[in-house]
Amino acid sequence: MDDLPPFTHTPVDSIPAVHSRVTAKFHSHTTRSIEYRLKQLRALYWGIKDEEPALYEALKLDLGKSSYESYLAEISWVLNDIIFMTKNLERFMKDEKAQDTALTNLPLRPRIRKDPLGAVLVIGAYNFPIQLSLGPFIGAISAGCTAVLKPSENAPHAARIMQHIISNSLDPEGYQVVQGAIPETTALLALKWDKIFYTGNAAVGTIIAKKAAETLTPVVLELGGRNPAIVTKNADPRLAARRLLWAKLHNAGQVCVSQNYIIIDRQILG
Repeated sequence: MDDLPPFTHTPVDSIPAVHSRVTAKFHSHTTRSIEYRLKQLRALYWGIKDEEPALYEALKLDLGKSSYESYLAEISWVLNDIIFMTKNLERFMKDEKAQDTALTNLPLRPRIRKDPLGAVLVIGAYNFPIQLSLGPFIGAISAGCTAVLKPSENAPHAARIMQHIISNSLDPEGYQVVQGAIPETTALLALKWDKIFYTGNAAVGTIIAKKAAETLTPVVLELGGRNPAIVTKNADPRLAARRLLWAKLHNAGQVCVSQNYIIIDRQILG
């Protein structure tokens, strides 16, 4: 990993050019074909595999993750995402028959067509820096979109490995990485995207949603919350406790669906 370029913020004044580049690529219609999408997905798969040791090292440096946890919750996750999409992409891309069509419209034979949206902005999170960044990125590629990834600056080693993988594996006209923090993210949000995917806290999610609303840009917000765990009277208390403890300690508790409080049936307490 030492031979890779260090983590450096992308110059703010260069970000509009990055946006223009991926937007122009989408408007060329090249990304729509299944051949192009599969080529990018397979290249990303092998790019990740080639840098797998560096990813383990980066996750250890950034978050103190063990190799087992890094494989379980990060690397194998995104590799399986790619395998799943390559196996099913042709089926996903096919037109679907519209359900519950009015009798008067049946002669028109309406269909549901899956059209790519355009240029997508993916803003990743620090707690699962690989999975929560590359997962949505894989979705954008599979959908025939172009994309820009802004990894979390709080996991800088993982961010620079992902930039290395993407820049060396994918079409640079369609897929780019912007590094940085608040100024760079603000510059990205000032541009018109066709979709924004953000993982993080509700405060920043609110800012992103407000900014996206100015241009009617659709957003996906994966936000943390106050999640309960419910233990019913029919549960095995010892088994439930073991599972809840594992879930709470997984990734040092930094999981958006990790339980924050437990609701227990009174009969168990009795």
